Amino acid sequence: MAKYHLLHDYIQLRDAPLGDFGLHVATEMDGNANFPNPKVKPADLKAAAQTFLDAVAVCVDGTTLDTLHKSTLRDALIALLDTNLADVELNSKNDPEVMKSSGYNLANAGGAKPAPVGTVAITAVTNIAGGSLNLSLDMGANVWGVEVQVSTASGVWVPAGYFTDPRNVSPTGLIPGTTYAIRARAHGSYNQISDWSDPVSHMAM
Repeated sequence: MAKYHLLHDYIQLRDAPLGDFGLHVATEMDGNANFPNPKVKPADLKAAAQTFLDAVAVCVDGTTLDTLHKSTLRDALIALLDTNLADVELNSKNDPEVMKSSGYNLANAGGAKPAPVGTVAITAVTNIAGGSLNLSLDMGANVWGVEVQVSTASGVWVPAGYFTDPRNVSPTGLIPGTTYAIRARAHGSYNQISDWSDPVSHMAM
């Protein structure tokens, strides 16, 4: 029997379409008899999506702080969608019609191999704030998340964040004036994980 999965493809959406998708899922989940007690309440998802869309509108003529606030809200919305998706899959009993009723997109089943996650490379590192860096990455289109580690001692790597928006990979909490080795790896469908990228060195400011 084929194993069905829902797509995390929404994380690839630009800001406004992502907000609209969040509203769509909230609408489909609201009163859905297939999910009488969802882990993420539709009202909470709707509120998060609308708050994010409001922040997107402010950023048209906004400040750098407005943009940072919008990015924080984007991450929060994606986290809610991820939690809700996992709950939907868990409670759908592998029924594709039940899954689709949630508003998410259904992955192809029937034994088809998932699109490979590929490799990832760090192409640039930029200081964006005190103790915060932004990574530019070269990676494939089927990445749903990016895991980052840093090191200040040979062979000792510590987590520096997991980012669900591959276009906004910005580890924080680093010590200004410290040079870090940085590496990243990509996460994709069906629990695929790439190899770690070659490390690069950069000083946090």
